[in-house]
Amino acid sequence: MSVRASLVFVLACVVVAQGCSSKPDVAPTKPPVCSSAAPSSLDQVDPATLGVYLDVAADPALKLLQDEIQGYLRKAWELPNLQIASGAPPAAKQHAVWITTSQAARDQLGTSIITGYALRRVVDKGRTLWIVYAPDATNLAYGAYAFLDELGFRFFHPKQELVPELGGAYLPAKLDVTRKPAFHTRGIQPHTLHPIGFMMPFNVPGAENLADAKHFIDWLVKTGQNYVQWPLLEEKSFPDFAKHASAIVDYAHLRGVRVGAVVEMFKASSLQNNYVLIQDNAQWQSEIEAGLDRLMTVKWDVVELALGEFVGNDPSEVVNWLDYATQYMADHYPTVEVSSQVHVGNYPGLWVQYKGKKTFFYHLEGYADPRLTNNVHTVYFFDLYRDWGTYKHDNFFLQRDFLFQQLSKRKVRYFPEEAYWIGGDVDIPQFLPEYIYSRWLDIHNLAADIDKKGLPKLDGHVLFSSGEEWNYWLTDYLVAKMLWSPQAPFEDSLRHYTSAFGPCGPELEQDLEQLVSLQSKYLFDQRLVGYISGENSTLDLGWVAGYESHPRRESYEDVAKMDPAAQKQFQHDVVDALDDMKRAIAPLSKSVQAVCATADDALRPWCSELADGFEIDHLRAEHAVLLYRAVLDWSRGGSQHATLLKQAAVVRARAAKVVARREKGYRFDLHRMVDDYKNLTIYPFGYLRTAHNLCFWERQEQQASTLIDTGYPASIAKLPSCQD
Repeated sequence: MSVRASLVFVLACVVVAQGCSSKPDVAPTKPPVCSSAAPSSLDQVDPATLGVYLDVAADPALKLLQDEIQGYLRKAWELPNLQIASGAPPAAKQHAVWITTSQAARDQLGTSIITGYALRRVVDKGRTLWIVYAPDATNLAYGAYAFLDELGFRFFHPKQELVPELGGAYLPAKLDVTRKPAFHTRGIQPHTLHPIGFMMPFNVPGAENLADAKHFIDWLVKTGQNYVQWPLLEEKSFPDFAKHASAIVDYAHLRGVRVGAVVEMFKASSLQNNYVLIQDNAQWQSEIEAGLDRLMTVKWDVVELALGEFVGNDPSEVVNWLDYATQYMADHYPTVEVSSQVHVGNYPGLWVQYKGKKTFFYHLEGYADPRLTNNVHTVYFFDLYRDWGTYKHDNFFLQRDFLFQQLSKRKVRYFPEEAYWIGGDVDIPQFLPEYIYSRWLDIHNLAADIDKKGLPKLDGHVLFSSGEEWNYWLTDYLVAKMLWSPQAPFEDSLRHYTSAFGPCGPELEQDLEQLVSLQSKYLFDQRLVGYISGENSTLDLGWVAGYESHPRRESYEDVAKMDPAAQKQFQHDVVDALDDMKRAIAPLSKSVQAVCATADDALRPWCSELADGFEIDHLRAEHAVLLYRAVLDWSRGGSQHATLLKQAAVVRARAAKVVARREKGYRFDLHRMVDDYKNLTIYPFGYLRTAHNLCFWERQEQQASTLIDTGYPASIAKLPSCQD
């Protein structure tokens, strides 16, 4: 069933308090067992007749690949003594897996690919070969891990993988796959200006942090990606950081991964603890030179110049700075690419006069040296194609138009988000697979539109990552897959994920499709996402000052002041709609919980996380509904508001149990995720602290109860800040 067809079904069923579903609300008597055992698409092969071969030669990257593939197959096949031999399989070997860049394999497959890989099952002279071919070592690694995908492996997260328990040597009964990437640059930016899990691995020297950073590089390769960049923080000892970063870069280069450093161009736009080039505008030339020279004590492949957010500058100065930095790098570090981030923000100070016309501040980068790559940004779960946006933009069509305009002038990459921290989703917490759909819309449509317009290809796609827990790793993982097959329908992405759950896959796929459909309908199309997100004191003050960072909900006091007709409309459009969404999620959540109760040990961590995501979504919508119903009841002189507030507190307590359960599955040390501690960012706490203490939930309860108890809005100063 497609996402849109599922939506029709779900909405038709939202008619009673419990909703309805194509599945029962309770576990079936004999539910299917979620198992990572060998599916029927794989044939068992006698290990005595089987060999695995990989062309290693003298390439250290291929030797590393050989060791990794050997370890994975030993575990999945339960063959602890399996050895991967070097070279081609001998003619006498009845069954062989051949991972190769050889001309002989190229000729045998009849392929002419110059990038990407081919996977083929070949029956030749009475023997069976499973050939993994690529034209070079880097692409061979992508092909080898894609071959493991065919066996049921899933490289979901840099710190946790799904290795199937096949119980014997199993190989595909059919295999005929050829893939090439749609974009040259395919990667991710762990946003290390925030205290996310990968902030310390990329910025703080130490053996454990370096190991985690290397795991991240490995994960990039295993998911077919070739680029990582991260925002540099102002370090107490840059030489110590440079030594740490150099070790990361050296390892990335071994694995065929390019590495970029993101730095802030000028001090006024640096709202966090960025590495900044220009501290004093009067000294800009010498400071750019000194800052770049210090930076290049590490062998970066890319230096990305950020212009911050919310704050502009004189346009002529900005273009001069960008041009000077680009030329300086070309003169002194000619192999290094220079790029810039094209941010968003529809605020008066970000519309400037340049060359006689009104210009969006961040589009000044389109006037800069054509050697400067433009990295075009969008935020939250908004995309380039649907008519909605934030940062006071009605939509992000201006970014799409700018991207198309620049393609004929320079290299261009697209730079969207997989989550929004602070107060958007992962730290509420909320599970929003709507992000996956938004990213698919962009990748799918950009590839098609650029081809249709006859424009030069988009150089790449870099995903802005705000942390992986609460299933946001799934956005990272599936986007990486989309970059190899942008023409594939959205449902294929979800199916690649849910197929890992064996017999339970179709059930979970349908549930997940329906959740995405509900979020598209209610959170996006009906503009309700602000009602399940949160606010802290900084966001509240920003809204007062006219700065919108994500969609804002109607405040409780504004709802209480509405006339009866407006309240009735608000109740219908917002409260009842959220209630409909909540009731539609309820049976889906029960279905996922029932299915996941049957998961085997290998699948249980992933299925449990999915089930917790569905449940927290249901509880968050219920919490919002109860608080608004309480305020509406009070404003109308009703008698139920106290009961409704108590019910909201009970829902929050239920959510706290879900959070506590989920925290046992976090991939980084819990202290680093949820506690207060000093670190290099401006936030002295872990990025999931507000998820841990449900501060956004409690804050909104206090807003509603204060209004009801006193008749006045709660003071920002007296509310939990959810930040300090």
